[in-house]
Amino acid sequence: MTRSGDTRAINCTNCGAGLPVLGGGRVVTQVCSYCGAQLDANDAYKVLAVFAGMERPETPFALGQTGHLKGADWTIVGTIGMVERYKSREWRWTDHQLYSPTHGYAWLTVEDGHLLFTRKVRDWPAGSWLTSAAVERSESPPSRNWRGRPYRYYATSDWVCDFVEGEFTYRPEKGDRGRTISLMPFGNAHDMLAYVSSGQRENEVEVTTYAPEAAEAFGVEAPRPQGVHPLQPFEAKPGSRFYPLWFGGMAAAAFASIFVMLAMRGDYVDLGEGPLDALPIEAEFEVANAARPVQLRLNTDSSNNWAAFEIAITGPDGTPVAETFREVDYYHGRSGGESWSEGSRRATLGFQPVAAGPHRVTVDLEELGRDQGTVSRIEVQMREGLTTIRWVLGAFVVFAIALAFTASARLRHRMRRWAGSDWTEED
Repeated sequence: MTRSGDTRAINCTNCGAGLPVLGGGRVVTQVCSYCGAQLDANDAYKVLAVFAGMERPETPFALGQTGHLKGADWTIVGTIGMVERYKSREWRWTDHQLYSPTHGYAWLTVEDGHLLFTRKVRDWPAGSWLTSAAVERSESPPSRNWRGRPYRYYATSDWVCDFVEGEFTYRPEKGDRGRTISLMPFGNAHDMLAYVSSGQRENEVEVTTYAPEAAEAFGVEAPRPQGVHPLQPFEAKPGSRFYPLWFGGMAAAAFASIFVMLAMRGDYVDLGEGPLDALPIEAEFEVANAARPVQLRLNTDSSNNWAAFEIAITGPDGTPVAETFREVDYYHGRSGGESWSEGSRRATLGFQPVAAGPHRVTVDLEELGRDQGTVSRIEVQMREGLTTIRWVLGAFVVFAIALAFTASARLRHRMRRWAGSDWTEED
């Protein structure tokens, strides 16, 4: 039996199963889908080898299916299962050889649910053949120019063929090994260049494009993509224009509210000052609005020492409003030629007045540190109309994060596309 242009089917010369002949005149081998026999299409389909124990890869496509894709009618004539292993990790994908009477041969790939279309190019990029050794020697990601566009190194894949069936223009075998070095434009990429070398084929340069429309073209259910593929274009989600504007407006409103609330705070009023040995300081102050908190502030000249102060505040009727203490400690110096400091010369006390009217504060020394430094003077101040901006500040941070997240969707997509690159910058 010899192959001729009008041959439509053959019987496997190993197991006798009927096999369709679909692949055109350049087919040199056919692998039986039933017994795994590799048949020589140019020599009476004699058995060249038998590949046993092959596990069929997951794919929605099958031999003989036809579809219109990329401007041409194609038939699926071959299927190859590929695997790449590195340490304990494993990556699998499926390549389907396509045949068109008008456009020749191409590949349809299923990789993590993503569909890709690949064709061999005859106008190779300028420059020498890209090898893994050249990649290892390079101090920056290697690049090539093709059809006026720069392509940057993406990854190197060392793969093994572990399943094969159908017709092919070369002789793939189970266990075949090869290497693919891929490059991609750094911007909005729509294709990827690949330098492919293996023992069964001549070195080839291929170009791959993203082809989700292939499922509909061949009448199969589209697989569910996993993750972001390097060639996957960015698709704006519903509301992608609205949400950045809304979150930006809310962040701006919260930011403006912070300034308004800060402006509403009253100025500090001096209640008294003097040396520590003149304490206690007793002073009266007026509270005009009992609905707003009041803040008391102690300012000292602490230097490498600390001091603790008793604070007592009474309301208009003499009822205690606050009885507590505050400590100040401030240390500083130089170490290793650099200045350092810790602590603070100030202490504050916020309280909510019960009623408007005259209040009285008493500040006395409770304990003075015995370090080598000094604390010699104290100043007592009061500020009315204290506002708490913590929640507004928190709202601003949340809205700002949401704004950054929604506005950076395209950038984050690009980062995920390049996340699979194996290029690493060495120190």
